[in-house]
Amino acid sequence: MPAAVISPGEIQPELDRIWEALEGTSKTRASLFNLIFYTEKREREKYIHRIAQNVIEKFPSRVIFITADSESSEDLLETRVSVMPAGDGNSEIACDLIEIDVAGASKERIPFLILPHILPDLPIYVTWGEDPSRSDPLFEQLQKLATKLIFDSETTDDLPNFARCLLNLRERLGCDISDLNWARIESWRNLLSSTFYTEERLNQLKNAKTIQILYNAHETSFTCHTQIQALYLQGWLSSRMHWQLESVSRKEMEYSFTYRSEHGPVTIVLYPENHLNMKSGNVISLDLTTRDQNHFSFGRNLERPHQISMRFSTLDKCAIPLTYLFEKAESGQSLVKEISHKGTSLHYMTLMQAIQAIEELRNCES
Repeated sequence: MPAAVISPGEIQPELDRIWEALEGTSKTRASLFNLIFYTEKREREKYIHRIAQNVIEKFPSRVIFITADSESSEDLLETRVSVMPAGDGNSEIACDLIEIDVAGASKERIPFLILPHILPDLPIYVTWGEDPSRSDPLFEQLQKLATKLIFDSETTDDLPNFARCLLNLRERLGCDISDLNWARIESWRNLLSSTFYTEERLNQLKNAKTIQILYNAHETSFTCHTQIQALYLQGWLSSRMHWQLESVSRKEMEYSFTYRSEHGPVTIVLYPENHLNMKSGNVISLDLTTRDQNHFSFGRNLERPHQISMRFSTLDKCAIPLTYLFEKAESGQSLVKEISHKGTSLHYMTLMQAIQAIEELRNCES
């Protein structure tokens, strides 16, 4: 049953009453962080709520969840408080949940409303569930409070501008920056790092000629920019190899990148596929061929997407296939991973620097 609407001045007294009623029960109040979520009132709001639940299962925290209705012409400010279990309903750990629904001019009051309810001496993680490159006075205020700013590049229609915005925020504020789509490809980055860690394997990677990446282009109400994870993966790999971009082209949802390496040109092509049983935007497979015909193949099991089949072959021999396991809940743990990682990823910042310079991607998105 949803919590009743209360006046903003009743937030702390109502929380006190809730916890007084829970005295003598097994419930334990816990707060490692202040987690502030902001999203617009639409279908994606449900997705952000699920992310919040995933986070407190690992990191019990005080949650302030702000939902704005920008399409409403009415002035609205509704607040509710409740206790959010850190897990299933039987969990002994619980967290404070402060929910704020806002529209119209009342949005200007949000910073003053939430400030008294931020727990002192605890980090403040702000998850901005909209495009940060769009001007918003509330975002200007929240970013000043943040220990870490967390975004989702899924929200942008202009990836180079998104990258430019994040780089400016990092330089201007000095706070940590994270991106959920970056976290979503962590398993792939770990897989490639563990595969090409020896000098011999690294030399084979440096000698790459063609790379093909398949991604799940099936769109949902939560995910419509399905190419971003594949774009990030190829951009991260090329930046680690110090390949120089020469050209970008697009044909519908297929992207082609030509790089220059010390051994010659490298072509990376991103191909879309549609799979209903897999998370939208997930990288499905990566195939790499070197100039001397070594071949590396990494592909998801379509029935069990967390299982990755790895096949390596040369002109002379074919190695026994291996299996690599991703976390089963990898997609639902993106924000959990970003919170658990301290600081800002230098690899991610390098990727953002590369993407902001690729003006062709803006044309690709339009």
